[in-house]
Amino acid sequence: MTAARPALGADSGAGTTTTGTGTGTGTGTPGRGFQPGSRRRSRIAAGVALAAIAVGGNLLIYSNLQSAEPVVQAVRDVAAGEQLTIDMFRTVDVDADSTVNLIEGDRLDSLVGSYAKVRLVAGSLVTAESLQALPLVSPGSSVVAIQVADGSLPIGLRERVAVLLVVPADRAVDGTGITSIPGRVVGLPIDTTSALGLQSLSVEVAAGDAATIAAADDVRVVLVEPSDDPASAVTDPAAPLASDEGES
Repeated sequence: MTAARPALGADSGAGTTTTGTGTGTGTGTPGRGFQPGSRRRSRIAAGVALAAIAVGGNLLIYSNLQSAEPVVQAVRDVAAGEQLTIDMFRTVDVDADSTVNLIEGDRLDSLVGSYAKVRLVAGSLVTAESLQALPLVSPGSSVVAIQVADGSLPIGLRERVAVLLVVPADRAVDGTGITSIPGRVVGLPIDTTSALGLQSLSVEVAAGDAATIAAADDVRVVLVEPSDDPASAVTDPAAPLASDEGES
């Protein structure tokens, strides 16, 4: 006898039954979309944090630029005692604390004709204490250049500090004993062309003592206790005018 055919649409053991993950009309659970792993989520969070930091840094920089004020800056080295000219300086915008006594940029023209009290290094910001209205040499004084051996100057020597110039007894002009004369340093020592390794130091002394120091072959320099500098008593060229103070 001939076996009966299964009914049309009936399930057979070798049939192609759909599964839950198929694309047909089965009863499987549908997909939930893209789900990043934990490592990828950490990287995304780190990127967001870095972007926030960058934005905050830019805001800080722009806010500082907006609060910057023009001040005077030296564009070349200016020796102590040198008279100031307009080409020695320029104005730059800086954000400095109000306690820093910098010279405002709008007072640049008023500095012309005044004098550097100390050495001004190129690129440095100029303060009111580093300038004075009158020449560096005080009235009744003279500046003498003495030559000293390299390494014989005391540590801490700088412009406008008080020193004692000592001429040994065997080098004194009049042959009398040790000669000591008070003075004040005008400029830092500079190297000479001497093969003996000598340095030249400019010092201010009383006019009556200038010849004694200039004629001495050997002068020793002694750094003494600080004292009031007569040059600091002159009018500050960068000080606000009386009319400015009245308006403020």
